[in-house]
Amino acid sequence: MSAPSLTTTVQVRFADLDPLGHVNHVQYLVFMEVARIRFMHEFGGVLRGGVLVARTETDHRAEVPSSTLSVDVTVSVESIGRTSFVVRHDVVDAGTAVALGRVVLVAVDEQHRPRPVTEEERARLLGTG
Repeated sequence: MSAPSLTTTVQVRFADLDPLGHVNHVQYLVFMEVARIRFMHEFGGVLRGGVLVARTETDHRAEVPSSTLSVDVTVSVESIGRTSFVVRHDVVDAGTAVALGRVVLVAVDEQHRPRPVTEEERARLLGTG
């Protein structure tokens, strides 16, 4: 069984644009967050409120012009370590890959300290349980 993925259509708002007439680079992180939250509700189980962002990276591959109404963001888990996992975000505009993002999330306890990812959480995120 392959790891689950989930595609979310995210609306591009006028406020996402910059003076050059395309989506500002910062907004890609917002698009990824919207899709990641939906993914976590679907596959994250008890992790939903218990993760912190430790790292973000985005490879910008093409502009998203002001004429774009929405982008599709496909989210999947690339890898899982002891306390953290890497979430991949493929951002697509009308069939063109415009960005690839990766976010490292850390599982945390009630005091926001790192805790091990449980076997149940690992299986759910990887689609093996």
